[in-house]
Amino acid sequence: MTVWDQPKENSLAALLHGMQFADGIEFDLRLSSDGEFVVYHNELVPGEGGKFERSIERMSTSEIRSLGTVTFDELLSQGVLTDVWHAGGKTANIEFKVPHPAAQIDDVDAHLSAMMGLLEESLDPFDLPDRSALVYSFSPRIGPVAKSVGFGLPVTRLSPYLRPWGSYRIKRLVGTPGFVLSTVTGLIKEHREEGMPAIAMALQYLQGWERFAHPGTPMAISGGGLERLNRARAGMGLHVWPAPLELEASMLEAGISLISDHMDPSVFSLPDGKARWMRPASQPLDDEWRGRLDGASDSERGDLIREAGESLPTWPELGSNRKREMVTEQGHRMFWAGSEDKWAAEAENGLPWGSPRLIGHRGAGDTD
Repeated sequence: MTVWDQPKENSLAALLHGMQFADGIEFDLRLSSDGEFVVYHNELVPGEGGKFERSIERMSTSEIRSLGTVTFDELLSQGVLTDVWHAGGKTANIEFKVPHPAAQIDDVDAHLSAMMGLLEESLDPFDLPDRSALVYSFSPRIGPVAKSVGFGLPVTRLSPYLRPWGSYRIKRLVGTPGFVLSTVTGLIKEHREEGMPAIAMALQYLQGWERFAHPGTPMAISGGGLERLNRARAGMGLHVWPAPLELEASMLEAGISLISDHMDPSVFSLPDGKARWMRPASQPLDDEWRGRLDGASDSERGDLIREAGESLPTWPELGSNRKREMVTEQGHRMFWAGSEDKWAAEAENGLPWGSPRLIGHRGAGDTD
């Protein structure tokens, strides 16, 4: 068996991989000092020197590219990626990163506004389908700024709030009170009032001790907690990270879109023994193929999965009746607001937010 060589996170290879093998990709955008987008997660580049000089926002695009970092323009020049994105069914979750305080960029609103303007300008030539891009940030200003500038792409806020600097451990410590101070019901209400079509949250809100840390009624990925969750969101998208492989099937069945680090295309079986299919939204399995894959042995699944990928229609290739059948089943099972006709009409213009997706975190998974 060929061992998968995982590409570096947020690299061109990683982003192309995620768009090919999953329902889409998640990646981070920062602004260079000369006003161009670079795909980079951390607030500082490694090395010697002060934090100001190592802040991405204080470095030129050429300096950042010399470190092997891809620019957003380079990503958009890849027809193999933009063609399938334009066709429909694939989703890009784009995280806006705000600068480290050492960068001395104090006007976060102006910074986010500049990012929004540049993103609209960059994506305008591609005429993307509805609901094929979601822009989010840990900054609580993402919603108000988007509203003030008339931003044309959907936005949401990442929960819990993590400050934009410090080690992962420190960020988690700062974020932990968020599980106590906010309930899932409250987050859904806040997002809906701000006109946000989706929620993006840590799995701990739904799984683990943190979901009991607040006085509200807990929600979950199964049982009564799941029914409460789906009735409350009523068709709003729900994007969750991390997505452990052992929970992947149950989370997708629950209607949750996954931000997954498990992008190895040679993993054909889940821990429970069932077959793994990495494109539940952009190339959905039908009952026949699901039965064939689940009934096959581990040694047979690789060839069958490749055959399914070559023969099954992708989301834009599905007929109206099949799309209607899918969203009707999902809508009733997940308590979407509206009618079957509304869901079917929405599906003709793009994958509904309530339909679960499998998204490659930083393209092909975290390698940091």
